[in-house]
Amino acid sequence: MTILAYTENSIPGTLSERLQLAARENLALEVGNEGNFPLELYREYQIVSVIAYRMHDFHPIHSDRIRRDQAFPHVRETIEIAAKLNVPRIVTVCGFGYELADRPFERCWDFFSSLTPQAKAAGVKITIEPLSPLRVGVMTDPEEIARLIDMLNEPNVFSIVLDTGHLVDSGIELNTFFANWKRPVEEIQLKGPRSSPPSPTMPVKQWLEALPQPPAVISPEHRQPTTVEELVHLVGVLRNQLLG
Repeated sequence: MTILAYTENSIPGTLSERLQLAARENLALEVGNEGNFPLELYREYQIVSVIAYRMHDFHPIHSDRIRRDQAFPHVRETIEIAAKLNVPRIVTVCGFGYELADRPFERCWDFFSSLTPQAKAAGVKITIEPLSPLRVGVMTDPEEIARLIDMLNEPNVFSIVLDTGHLVDSGIELNTFFANWKRPVEEIQLKGPRSSPPSPTMPVKQWLEALPQPPAVISPEHRQPTTVEELVHLVGVLRNQLLG
């Protein structure tokens, strides 16, 4: 069964107001590890994913070796946080920005394969999200991320997150894409172009029915703000589509 969640920092209001709204609407949460993670604060909530959020700055294909080296402890820490909260997955990316190293595919394979033993021992899945060319200069094609996951050859450890906003920003038509995507998807993040909130008219039910199996999680995730009223309306529409 697909769980409906909402990315915590996309909910309007202060942290306290966001958590209160999530509790009131019976929403699971996707939360970000930005350092100094408030572990105890989230214990009473249903957390579906922990985002390795500092991969905006530290990632395995950064041109600066120090930035590359900082990615590993950050993702290790994110796995540990997920394990302590009994969260089944973390969300990662291959890279961010345009100051990038050579051999990005090979560097990503080396990086993620080195995390396999820890993820296995913790029982935490590592998901990899392809970003759009507006966010990173390489590894933006979902098929390339899928090929990376195939080469990692650990289907119980690695899977893909698809973000509708990044797909649209890549010039992909969503209905055609989901109708033809035949690989497992761990999570679908919903947003509009350029990090806008997702439209309530998105045919999410149609997309899910086209996939070979339903994703574990659907979670709106956006940087542009929304109102409480708009969020509640969107959540209601999505719940109807998931239950319909």
